[in-house]
Amino acid sequence: MKKYFLYIITLLISLSACKEMDTNYKEFIVPNGHIYPQKADSLKIYPGENRLRLKWLKPKSPRILHSWVYWNNYTDSLKVEYNPDIDTISIDILDLAETTYTFYIKNFDVDGNVSIPAEGSGTPYGDNYFISANDRTYASATRNAEFVGTINWGPRTSDLVYTEIKYVHNNGEIITLRSYATDRELVIPEVKQGETFEYRSIFLPRNGIDTIYRNWKTSDMPFMVKFARDTWTAVAKGGNHDWGDGGGGQPSLLFDGNRATGWHSHVSTALPQCVVVDMKSPHVLDNLLIYPPAPTNWRYLKDVEIYVSDEPMDPNASGIPLASWGTPAAKVQYTGGESLKIAFPTPQTGRYVAILFKNTSTTNPYVSFMEFEAYGF
Repeated sequence: MKKYFLYIITLLISLSACKEMDTNYKEFIVPNGHIYPQKADSLKIYPGENRLRLKWLKPKSPRILHSWVYWNNYTDSLKVEYNPDIDTISIDILDLAETTYTFYIKNFDVDGNVSIPAEGSGTPYGDNYFISANDRTYASATRNAEFVGTINWGPRTSDLVYTEIKYVHNNGEIITLRSYATDRELVIPEVKQGETFEYRSIFLPRNGIDTIYRNWKTSDMPFMVKFARDTWTAVAKGGNHDWGDGGGGQPSLLFDGNRATGWHSHVSTALPQCVVVDMKSPHVLDNLLIYPPAPTNWRYLKDVEIYVSDEPMDPNASGIPLASWGTPAAKVQYTGGESLKIAFPTPQTGRYVAILFKNTSTTNPYVSFMEFEAYGF
């Protein structure tokens, strides 16, 4: 008797479960056995520029003729005819705003039966993406004496594909090069002196189908070069003081590439101190770099003025700086560090550079520095 009682309980539970399942599928059941065609399988949605691409597998049943794609809460739709020679369906929904869309796909067979809808969502990219995208910038753009340019790139975003460069070749031709996202630098042959270059970033968002080309930008300045100094000479006010520790003291040592040797002012020469560099030919200058001595207690530099001219400047003339030198091309104050960079507000052109030390950081008039470098175009 107990065995039959348990059987009845089990039967009631099964009937209850079946009733619940019937409730879940009731909306798909109609009298006389309605047929539901195969639904769209493996639906994927890819973002593009103001468009979305929908892909899914073509139904295997030859009785399914076409499908309808619905979006915007079924207010927009598109009919898709199935091609028997294509296994994967791919359609683009165009002219979309930069917001999220939900799509429903229903298959229809020869008898007009409709499948259960397949559902998917996607978001295209457009103006908002353009605003938020960060162009890759360059950290430096230099060239050597053989006119080989090098662009060192700054950080990149994950969706950067490559950067395009347009530059002027020495023969006057405008050439476009491509630097990929993984490149940290781009070497450019035959860069024409004094010419700026253009660059732009090209992006592809994650899973995107359209590359985004940013507007061209022009470099702030041409490729910069560190000028060769092997023929340069220098004259210092009052000559020099010979260091007894091997440091030399002569102004010619400002160009020997050794920061352990350099110029030291003559101990009996009063301020202001001055060194005039002859670069032997006119140069277009962007900035200068001078290196003080390594021991910090030898760094007497303080207020510095720079004059640039095509005419010779005599550091030993009475009353320097002379009125004929004009106004300073740059003024800077040394506040410490291994080097002092002197940047010109605008590029300066000339053969001669006068470095004027108006005062020092101590009560004595001594001035010394070890190397002089010039950078320009």
